[in-house]
Amino acid sequence: MVQVIQGMFRGMLMASTALAVLNVSAAYAAEAGGRQQIAQASESVDFNIAAQSLDAAVMAFGRQSGWQISVDQATLAGRSSPGVSGRMTAKQALVRLLSGTGVVWRMTDSRTAVLESTSSDGAMTLDPVTVEGATQTAENAYGPIQGYVAKRTATATKTDTPILETPQSISVIGAEEMRTRNVQTLEDAIKYTPGVNLSYGATGDTRSSWYSMRGFPVTTTFYRDGMKVSGQSWQKIDSALLERVEVLRGPASVLYGQNEPGGLVNAVSKRPQETQAGEASVEYGSFDWKRADADITGPLDAKKQWLYRLNAAMQDSDGLNGIDHDRNDRKLFAPSLTWKPVEGSFVTLSAVYQEDDSRGWWPRMSYRTAAGRSNPSTYLGEPDYDSYHQEQKHLTVQAEHAVDETLKFSVAARYSNLELDYRQTWPGSVQADGKTISRGNYAYKQDANVYTLDTRVEKKLSLFSTKHTLLGGVDYLYQDRDELFGSASDNGISLFNPVYGNHSVATANSFSKGDIRSPGLYAQDQIEVGEKWVFQIGGRQDLAGTSGGSGYQDTFTGRLGVAYKTGFGLVPYASYAESFEPQSGSGWGGAKFEPTTGRQYEIGVKYEPPGTNLMATVALFDLVKQNVLTQDPDASHFCNGSRCDVQTGEVTSRGVEVGLTMGLADGLKAIASYSYNPVEITKSTVPGAVGRQQADTPIHTASLWTDYTVQEGHLAGLGFGGGLRFVGRTTSSAGDMSTAPQLIDEAMVRYDVEDWRVSMNVKNLFDRQVEYSCSKDTNGESCYLNEPLTVTARLARKF
Repeated sequence: MVQVIQGMFRGMLMASTALAVLNVSAAYAAEAGGRQQIAQASESVDFNIAAQSLDAAVMAFGRQSGWQISVDQATLAGRSSPGVSGRMTAKQALVRLLSGTGVVWRMTDSRTAVLESTSSDGAMTLDPVTVEGATQTAENAYGPIQGYVAKRTATATKTDTPILETPQSISVIGAEEMRTRNVQTLEDAIKYTPGVNLSYGATGDTRSSWYSMRGFPVTTTFYRDGMKVSGQSWQKIDSALLERVEVLRGPASVLYGQNEPGGLVNAVSKRPQETQAGEASVEYGSFDWKRADADITGPLDAKKQWLYRLNAAMQDSDGLNGIDHDRNDRKLFAPSLTWKPVEGSFVTLSAVYQEDDSRGWWPRMSYRTAAGRSNPSTYLGEPDYDSYHQEQKHLTVQAEHAVDETLKFSVAARYSNLELDYRQTWPGSVQADGKTISRGNYAYKQDANVYTLDTRVEKKLSLFSTKHTLLGGVDYLYQDRDELFGSASDNGISLFNPVYGNHSVATANSFSKGDIRSPGLYAQDQIEVGEKWVFQIGGRQDLAGTSGGSGYQDTFTGRLGVAYKTGFGLVPYASYAESFEPQSGSGWGGAKFEPTTGRQYEIGVKYEPPGTNLMATVALFDLVKQNVLTQDPDASHFCNGSRCDVQTGEVTSRGVEVGLTMGLADGLKAIASYSYNPVEITKSTVPGAVGRQQADTPIHTASLWTDYTVQEGHLAGLGFGGGLRFVGRTTSSAGDMSTAPQLIDEAMVRYDVEDWRVSMNVKNLFDRQVEYSCSKDTNGESCYLNEPLTVTARLARKF
């Protein structure tokens, strides 16, 4: 019966999405008179902005007017606004809002204003007057976020859509929040997000990011500007490149193809801006951490048709997690150029060169044996041998052309070349004496060329009493990867008094190919019925492709969602989504494994009180991953020297997620989350596995980050804050060990004066050892640990 219902649903999805696309030609002529026009500067709007700090008042003005406001935050710091109330044009409201503040403004286009602290050419002085524009957010889905609270996103729909109207869980972390928390890695950026749990490798791994979403690991998969980052399983993105990080929870194959069902992370790059701005900074911290950054952007011509941006960084350190002999060095250079020939069209060309030198990853671990407990800072590899050197080179083109206000064409393409030379000793098991561990030794050499393309068309139309935003697209990923691999057994080493230099040398001489070909077609319709109802329907056909050396057949995935706008900021929603992920390998008899599949039902509510800078969300979900590998029940079936697997396993993730992001008028910003997420094995051939919580996955997690800035008086510009993350009990894969619930802390203090900022961030204030994951064998136990006490000081200047 379930299969019949699913078959009917998929048929409905395919038919509906095809019908929606066909409606474009049928309704094109009829909708011309029903186009929704962008509000002009002469229209009036109801404003309700209370007297408050100027930075909060300006953000409220942007939300209520729909204008884009460009301003250096230092210009607003320490100033107060009288506020504005009533129905008027946006220009009239802005004049009243800034009256008596000492701040002036000038227009750069019909809906963009630049605020300045002193008069300049074209600046308008501020006298009281009597606001216009549409009631939509000032930000766009690809640009900066004012404060912590994002209003729009494109990750969930590939269109610029209000988060409130997106019937699926999504969180957005902006550059200001990342700067305040001194985010260094992708894990750092998303660790306060509901439904996200950092895995044991998140501490100190210089190769890749480790995290899970709704209980499913998505360690080596993330997106940059909507395109999958591929080529090597090990890749880091530098935080200096990020404008925002968007976390979409739940299956996302309908727009992105093959993916784990837990969700995806999309890193949105900084783009050239029309306003001249720049910042340079230097950092010094624990473990001899040294880093310098520069970010400069602005126009190249008076008409602002040509814009540029340049990001550069260099770091030199002894690692991220306090391990002796560790290393984590980086060079980064990322220029970008935008050409805007006409209104509504642009072409952006960006390049990234990133070179990483490190030890790879020697985890921060604690061993407990009959002989004692090891020091987590002890390096148990080979300092003069272990080496990880990677060069990333990316060239990206993003282009958009709006034919008119209803029809837009977009294309994004990227070429990436990644070269890796990696050799490392690796920890094994504790030996019988309880004093030494065995080690292995391996070597990798990889050279990958990756070509990614995503081209789409977006059409807005009115049909009868409904408004449609239709999207159709084609994407393709081709990866040509050559690999050399070698391994060797190695000599053991003392846990308590290591002596280096006595090791073997692995030779990378075993050649393999890691090619991927992944084409897909997708279509989506976002439908507004009246002023309250929003529907979303989408379907995707992934064509036959290859992944990890295994082929897969045509696969269809779909998504269906509905949301209801109450008119007072509360939006309940419901959705259904599917995913698939190719599975490498084969079972008994050489039969290739089929892709795993995922399906999710989700209901929730989003709340954004009108006139506030606050977003609250609650989501309940039921997520199932099928075709999971589990042990072949026939003990006589062996594949490549070990027991074969079959695809009869299933994992079910259910739970509740609560999120809150806010910015208050008195200088207080906060983010909070709570997740209740039992992740159970619901089908398995392994005795005792069914009903067990998935390994290393806590049922309860919670987090809170607060940030307060003094607004007035002699201490104006002083800011301080901190965060707490609660991680519940976890168990090992064998079920024989568990980690106790833990509380992980960090703190921040800063001071802004004119264009300068000095700040200090501290992680693990009390230098506690927090265990992420534990296991044991005959001779001892081992646990992965979080980072030790870590202090980083930063000095930055805007110009």
